[in-house]
Amino acid sequence: MSAGPKHSDFVAAAAVWLLFAIFATALLGFYNYSRIDAEFEAEARTIHRILSQRADQHDAHLTSLAAVVSDTDHTSSTTRAIADAVLRFYPRITAIEVVVLQPTARTVFTTRETGLDPGSIKAVADIAQGLQPGQTTILSERPEAEYALVKRVPSGAVVMTIDALRLSESDGVLGKGTVLTLKAPAGQEIARLSPDGASEGSLPALRFEKALGSRSQPLGVLVQRQMFLIEVLPAAGVILALGATGLATLLGMLVLIERRKAREARERAAFHEQDAVLARAAKVNTLGEMASGIAHELTQPLTAILSQSQAGLRMAQDRKTPEEIVRVLEANARGAKRAGDILARLRDYIASKPPEAEPVGLNGLVRNVAEFAKADLEQRRVQLTLELSSDKPRAMIDRVSVEQVVHNLLRNAVDAVQELPEPRRTIRITTGVAQNSAFVAVRDAGEGISSENLPRIFEPFFTTKGGGMGLGLPLCERLVEGFGGQVTAANDPQGGAVFTIRLPALA
Repeated sequence: MSAGPKHSDFVAAAAVWLLFAIFATALLGFYNYSRIDAEFEAEARTIHRILSQRADQHDAHLTSLAAVVSDTDHTSSTTRAIADAVLRFYPRITAIEVVVLQPTARTVFTTRETGLDPGSIKAVADIAQGLQPGQTTILSERPEAEYALVKRVPSGAVVMTIDALRLSESDGVLGKGTVLTLKAPAGQEIARLSPDGASEGSLPALRFEKALGSRSQPLGVLVQRQMFLIEVLPAAGVILALGATGLATLLGMLVLIERRKAREARERAAFHEQDAVLARAAKVNTLGEMASGIAHELTQPLTAILSQSQAGLRMAQDRKTPEEIVRVLEANARGAKRAGDILARLRDYIASKPPEAEPVGLNGLVRNVAEFAKADLEQRRVQLTLELSSDKPRAMIDRVSVEQVVHNLLRNAVDAVQELPEPRRTIRITTGVAQNSAFVAVRDAGEGISSENLPRIFEPFFTTKGGGMGLGLPLCERLVEGFGGQVTAANDPQGGAVFTIRLPALA
């Protein structure tokens, strides 16, 4: 099974890279567009504020001139001085005239060489007659890029002509690609200013439009910013986005390939482990067949031993043999009978014949196991404590089968504590009844079961012993479950492990 990169991997990586590249490019474009739009908004508002301030200055100058004209002679030196100063400091104001209405409309003061033409005088007179003294209005019907302010005075009107192009000059505020258009209140265009001769953009232009805040000069201000694709998607940024997404895709593909290699390695390991389990299962089946033959062969000599021991016991009792010899013969007879029972259960187990259940007291069962294990416990110097319940728990089981389970759990507990200092080599077996279940708990004072091994402790062929086969605990679990019970394993909070057999309790 090959775990290296495949053709499909490269196709998938190319597709993923394309999606990432499109997303990154769109994100770059959105960021640049938003940045340019924010800069344009700030620029346009700055221009609007500057033009509003200049319009307010026009009103102030016109008010000063109107006050002088009303109080002095129209051609006085004061009028001339103020007008010349305004023209000198504010070049966008190109001319100042005073027009009287009676007896006929005519120019009586001008800063021009020739004054207003007859048509302009008539237009000023017509507007001024409709104004109240002190009122100001705008006259936009002027030559290109000019408009005039007309302020009514008692004898006529003061006229101020303004160069709209110079009014629109932004002193460097107007950025690249920006077009400023000044419109009359009626909407017609008065002036257009484009510092760099901006060409038509490749994207929709940004737009800002707002009237000046001046009551006398409500001119419309339109600011437009031409947008170009190269600004939104600069070549360097696009190349960087493509490179970054390509690198990320490559790294992601390498990570996925390594994960696939690891998964395939795990699958191969699991396959080999399963193969090993099957091989061990075949060996166990072979051992089972051998055990069946051995059990059959051992039955006859064990029967003979039992018969001879019983005969010797009767003879000893008839002849009043010392008590020690009688106890030895009784122990031999019990051991032979127990061995025969175990072999019989072994043959039944191999033949899949269910054992016969009967009411059994768990206290007596535990005492029997303790008696059988006494010699081994004394040899290993392990202290066994029995805590048998006064409730005398009983269950419907096969005595020999459950004795084998308890004996196996006891032997495992002995193995767990035999390497400890002698004072710590302690085991407790407890019986009791809880929630309609009779239980036998075997506790040791060993190191307990690791968190990694605890979930697998009843798994067939799993063992933590150097020479173990991993069949003892699974067999115990199967035997107990055959009587409607269960075996559980846990770590005791006070240290060590605890194995608990729970069986349906009899009243």
